[in-house]
Amino acid sequence: MVHRQPLLRVEPLPVVMQLPGVQQFAIGDWRRDGVAAPSPGTLLMGGGQEVPSAMRWFAERAGGGRLLILRASGGSDMQEYFYEEIGGVSAARTLVFTARSAAFDPEVAALIDRADAVFIAGGDQARYIRFWKDTPVQQLLTAHVQSGKPIGGTSAGLAILGGWAYGALDDGSIDSLSALADPLGQAVTLEQDFLQVPWLRDVLTDTHFGQRDRQGRLLAFVNKARNLSGQPVVGLGVDEDAALALEADGRARLHRLDPAHVAWLIAPQLPAEQLQPGQHLRQGEVAVIGINGESELDLGTLDVHAPAFLYRARTDQGQWQLDRLQ
Repeated sequence: MVHRQPLLRVEPLPVVMQLPGVQQFAIGDWRRDGVAAPSPGTLLMGGGQEVPSAMRWFAERAGGGRLLILRASGGSDMQEYFYEEIGGVSAARTLVFTARSAAFDPEVAALIDRADAVFIAGGDQARYIRFWKDTPVQQLLTAHVQSGKPIGGTSAGLAILGGWAYGALDDGSIDSLSALADPLGQAVTLEQDFLQVPWLRDVLTDTHFGQRDRQGRLLAFVNKARNLSGQPVVGLGVDEDAALALEADGRARLHRLDPAHVAWLIAPQLPAEQLQPGQHLRQGEVAVIGINGESELDLGTLDVHAPAFLYRARTDQGQWQLDRLQ
């Protein structure tokens, strides 16, 4: 992620724990409790630059307590930004996973269990799935949110928070043209229930959205998820430099650095026509709803109050077309 302002700390923090497959960085007093109990909430950041108002919202839900940042590349910059620039947490620690073996380490488990808030950084979501799937880390993260503690993620970290996740397990990052050409193909690698976050069970999330022209690929992902599950899965994309803050009751509001940045709700109204492996997507009547700073999304009903825009989308011959309705 790119910081809009330089951090107060110039030199990187030293590694405070080196275990097989993981590094740990630390700042603040991890022994100190927060001033209040943690409260539920999910922060969905679209990548790019940090959104301070959204990060303050997230820190508040930690109750002034311990923040744990999980990542599979990079270093300590996020924890320094939270602790020194945003504030409101007693301590922050970062675990940088480099191997799957670390997900079975009891010291790692103890840190996740003790954390008042967990934030999953950007990078490569395939590493998260390969390192954490069917491990204690996966179980502990689900237990964390089920106990009413907040969780958040940015970029790849956001991509794995939905009930359905695009795993990028072919070591690539499929674009809209390729995904629409073969939604059921092997390059569309989806994971179901990797993490079980409230209100996101039938939601597939994507990031860097408008900037990387990912609307078409999210529709392809949604159709494959619907094909596999038979459930009315919807897509939720978040632009760079924007963040969707999801409250415990399922209501979500957007924080952003630029008024042009939005979140996108993609909800097919009709099933795809004869969706088969090796064939391009043919579908009409897809609702594409924009969520800006004045909007409110209710993930319980999928209603959007004061939408930024409303499109009707359709696809044919692998092409994505939008008709603006509002």
